[in-house]
Amino acid sequence: MRPQTIYDDPHLYDEVVRPGPCEAFYRGVAAETGGPVLELACGTGRLTIPLARDGHDVTGLDASPSMLGAARAKAGAEGVSVLLRKGDMRSFSLERRFRLVLVTCNSLAHLERNDALVSCLSVIREHLAEDGVLAFDIVHPRPSALAACDGRTVRLDLGINPSSGIPIEEEAHYDPVRQVRTARWRIGAGAGRGKALAPLALRQIFPQELELLLQAAGLRLAARYGDFARRPLGADSLNQICLARRAARG
Repeated sequence: MRPQTIYDDPHLYDEVVRPGPCEAFYRGVAAETGGPVLELACGTGRLTIPLARDGHDVTGLDASPSMLGAARAKAGAEGVSVLLRKGDMRSFSLERRFRLVLVTCNSLAHLERNDALVSCLSVIREHLAEDGVLAFDIVHPRPSALAACDGRTVRLDLGINPSSGIPIEEEAHYDPVRQVRTARWRIGAGAGRGKALAPLALRQIFPQELELLLQAAGLRLAARYGDFARRPLGADSLNQICLARRAARG
């Protein structure tokens, strides 16, 4: 039996990945663009459902049946209508176009290879309206932090800016050739006790290569920020918050 991932347990996912400033940012972008809206890797509906509550025509796509089940239950409890589809964001066909496509919470980083990233971005382009916007956020890789990924144990729920709402121990390694950071989490930290999850491998996408990946898929970077308050991307920025549009072919 394969090890459990965080995406197999929607309740655990919601405890770990807590609401933050991204929701207000993306709801603001949706207010600017209008719908219909497509969210890829929509998970348990943390953003999908508020967007529907705002009055948008929303479709959510995710590869995890358990996460989609949780999203359907939440939508039903709130009395909002959301179309939820199971699918792979590298290859899907919804036979319609969207004014806004969202890929939040560093979800693009699950695609470890360039061909997978370009496939995803290309299929997004085919689903964008002519004046549509792709909005997404990814980590801003910092070499010093990646160099520190040497297998030491750290607590994700402690420190000035904790990234988890429950105790989690993380051991991480970074492969600089593949540009992949692999983390092993143990839920319920303390003296090595707790529940071990399957390794989580995430691609690190650096700022200049991001533009090339978008270009390869027929997209262009329209704006990039260093945080959800739309401040400029800088050396100390934790994330790259990006808006992209369709580029002219040829």
